[in-house]
Amino acid sequence: MEHRITFTSEGTILEGMLETPGTKRGVVITHPHPLYGGDMDNPVVLAITESYRKAGFATLRFNFRGAGNSEGDFDEGHGAVRDLLAAVYRLKSEGIEDVTCAGYSFGTWICLSASLAHPVTTDVMVAPPVTFLDFQATPCLRGPNLVISGTQDSFADFETVKGMVPAWNPDARLHVIESADHFFSIHLNEVSRAIDEHLSGA
Repeated sequence: MEHRITFTSEGTILEGMLETPGTKRGVVITHPHPLYGGDMDNPVVLAITESYRKAGFATLRFNFRGAGNSEGDFDEGHGAVRDLLAAVYRLKSEGIEDVTCAGYSFGTWICLSASLAHPVTTDVMVAPPVTFLDFQATPCLRGPNLVISGTQDSFADFETVKGMVPAWNPDARLHVIESADHFFSIHLNEVSRAIDEHLSGA
């Protein structure tokens, strides 16, 4: 069962929800843009968390600085990368040896940014908003392994995502959800199934 925790990122207190079922594998889940209402209780974030929980992973979803009850202010994402690193270290402090990241929307940008510059692995990216944020179409030696994209997503244009995935990781799988927009409101089950299948084959 998840329990609420706090941890610090550069002296900023962040809140999160942690579940550690006595495994050596863990995942940190990141949420959408804080300035547009994104937080760790987003339905897609919860669906990602549940998929990893069912697969036996320890999970930590948390609020970036400036979101929910986390302290601090949004600073164009620079602090969010450091928040993610702090969350990874927090999960490792529980004895979790193998920690990966999974994100939705803005959270995918933070995961990928961290993976490009730090020894952090990105496993799953849901709806990377390539038409809203400047994603680098450059190789990342640490994922992503699965990218989920909807064909009606105005923030994550499918054709642009399709072109970027091989640049990020030639071995990554792109899962396409027909007619899904950025919020996956009636497609959450398919998001979950795609992640479940990915984790069962991992």
